[in-house]
Amino acid sequence: MRMKNAHERKEHVTIWIEKENLDYLDALIDRGVFENRSQVIRHAVRSFIKMDKGLLKFIDSASSE
Repeated sequence: MRMKNAHERKEHVTIWIEKENLDYLDALIDRGVFENRSQVIRHAVRSFIKMDKGLLKFIDSASSE
Protein backbone atom coordinates (compact mmCIF):
# COMPACT_ATOMS: atom_id res chain seq x y z
CA MET A 1 0.00 0.00 0.00
CA ARG A 2 1.32 3.45 -0.94
CA MET A 3 1.79 5.90 1.94
CA LYS A 4 0.40 9.40 1.51
CA ASN A 5 2.92 12.18 1.79
CA ALA A 6 2.28 15.19 4.03
CA HIS A 7 0.77 17.16 1.12
CA GLU A 8 -1.85 14.47 0.44
CA ARG A 9 -2.86 13.89 4.07
CA LYS A 10 -6.21 15.18 5.23
CA GLU A 11 -7.26 16.16 8.73
CA HIS A 12 -10.72 15.83 10.20
CA VAL A 13 -12.29 19.09 11.41
CA THR A 14 -15.70 19.96 12.80
CA ILE A 15 -17.39 23.25 11.95
CA TRP A 16 -20.61 25.02 12.80
CA ILE A 17 -22.28 26.56 9.75
CA GLU A 18 -25.40 28.68 9.42
CA LYS A 19 -28.48 26.80 8.20
CA GLU A 20 -28.98 29.02 5.14
CA ASN A 21 -25.37 28.41 4.04
CA LEU A 22 -25.77 24.68 4.53
CA ASP A 23 -29.01 24.77 2.53
CA TYR A 24 -27.12 26.41 -0.32
CA LEU A 25 -24.39 23.76 -0.21
CA ASP A 26 -27.04 21.04 -0.19
CA ALA A 27 -28.68 22.63 -3.24
CA LEU A 28 -25.36 22.38 -5.11
CA ILE A 29 -25.18 18.71 -4.15
CA ASP A 30 -28.82 18.11 -5.19
CA ARG A 31 -28.07 19.60 -8.61
CA GLY A 32 -25.05 17.35 -9.08
CA VAL A 33 -22.37 20.03 -8.83
CA PHE A 34 -20.74 18.17 -5.91
CA GLU A 35 -21.16 14.63 -4.60
CA ASN A 36 -21.32 15.41 -0.88
CA ARG A 37 -20.85 18.07 1.80
CA SER A 38 -17.20 17.21 2.37
CA GLN A 39 -16.41 17.76 -1.28
CA VAL A 40 -18.14 21.14 -1.48
CA ILE A 41 -16.59 22.37 1.78
CA ARG A 42 -13.08 21.31 0.64
CA HIS A 43 -13.70 23.18 -2.62
CA ALA A 44 -14.83 26.28 -0.71
CA VAL A 45 -11.74 26.23 1.53
CA ARG A 46 -9.39 25.75 -1.45
CA SER A 47 -11.09 28.61 -3.31
CA PHE A 48 -10.79 30.91 -0.30
CA ILE A 49 -7.12 30.11 0.16
CA LYS A 50 -6.33 30.65 -3.53
CA MET A 51 -8.20 33.96 -3.49
CA ASP A 52 -6.67 35.15 -0.22
CA LYS A 53 -3.05 33.93 -0.48
CA GLY A 54 -1.66 37.47 -0.41
CA LEU A 55 -3.18 38.18 3.00
CA LEU A 56 -0.41 36.47 4.97
CA LYS A 57 2.28 38.32 3.00
CA PHE A 58 0.46 41.60 3.63
CA ILE A 59 0.16 40.94 7.36
CA ASP A 60 3.81 39.87 7.60
CA SER A 61 5.04 42.94 5.72
CA ALA A 62 2.86 45.29 7.76
CA SER A 63 4.06 43.83 11.06
CA SER A 64 7.72 44.09 10.07
CA GLU A 65 7.54 47.84 9.41
